[in-house]
Amino acid sequence: MLRFSGSNWFTKPHSRRKGGKKVKVTFSDQLETDSSVSSGSVPTTPSPSVSAQHRWRYLEHVFGPSGRGGTASAPTPEFDRSSSFRQSNTSYGSVGSGGPYNRRPPAQRKVGQKMADCEKEEALNLQVEFEWVLHEEVHSVLKQLHVILVECAHRFPVPLYHNEGKKQDKFVLTAAPEQLKCIVTLTGDSITHADINFKVQRQQQQIQRTSITQDYPWKIQQVQDAANHLQQAINHIDNVDSAYHFKTSDEVLHILGNILGALQRGRTSLVVPRKKPIDELMKSRNMKALSPNLPEDLAISFYIQSHKLIFVAYQLTNFQGTMKFDSCQAECSVPWLNEVLVLFTVALQLCQQLKDKISVFSQYKDFTVGSRSPSALSY
Repeated sequence: MLRFSGSNWFTKPHSRRKGGKKVKVTFSDQLETDSSVSSGSVPTTPSPSVSAQHRWRYLEHVFGPSGRGGTASAPTPEFDRSSSFRQSNTSYGSVGSGGPYNRRPPAQRKVGQKMADCEKEEALNLQVEFEWVLHEEVHSVLKQLHVILVECAHRFPVPLYHNEGKKQDKFVLTAAPEQLKCIVTLTGDSITHADINFKVQRQQQQIQRTSITQDYPWKIQQVQDAANHLQQAINHIDNVDSAYHFKTSDEVLHILGNILGALQRGRTSLVVPRKKPIDELMKSRNMKALSPNLPEDLAISFYIQSHKLIFVAYQLTNFQGTMKFDSCQAECSVPWLNEVLVLFTVALQLCQQLKDKISVFSQYKDFTVGSRSPSALSY
């Protein structure tokens, strides 16, 4: 255990004093009174003027001269405004001050005004482009379409747009193993001659023979339908004067809609043949033109699907009171059909592209030709 010698410093805090004497603190305004007390005279109360002068000198010594010619005067109730940091009306944040915290940001244009200017400029640019499309590009595309469609018309083997037609092709259609064989002559939209041989399923050794003669040709209506729709599309273009100035997008969209409709119907008539029920097929005029006529349980059909000519032989069977039919088909490629379908597709794409471009402008309901104001666009 540690032992400390001497007096207990913690229990006697007064032991820190040296000599046990008290120190008296005096101010400058008590100098005269203290001197009088030390001399043994009777203490007197200091005069107010002398005490105020001493206090003022002390404050002047601390805060600097008052700026009144160096003469001592009675203290003011508050500090000078130029030296006081606590006066709010002279701080940097006060109104009218030139301090760094009172700088106003430079004048800027409002964001809404900028957006309005950009939209106005964009609308004017769209207006200029819209007028160019109506006056220049529409007529240019219509001319290109006309060239493509006329070229397509010349591929058809029928009289169409100054095309003489009556083109004649011969094809051989077979289905292995010797199930079906057909030699046909295609003239325009009709089969003018055909030698047809096919096996009958119920009697494998029996071969059914028939033919198509020029006196009663087999009509393929799909070719004539496609030619008629193509002629309509060309007529829609011919009805537009090359010097005509379109004023609204509705005019262009109406013409393009008519052209597109005719082209789509013409292409569809070749690509998607109309299926006939077996009863309707057996009672058709073409079946009655065969020589010799086929039995009541047999039927044949010619049709076009895409670029192919297809021949199908049907045989009806009665299975437990239910009529069913078996079929056997052969096909061959027709060169001019392939070219026609390619030209149809190119024309459809070109026409659709122009329609899509015009449709973009039609979304702006305030456009009219000849007006540079975005508020005057009307379709």
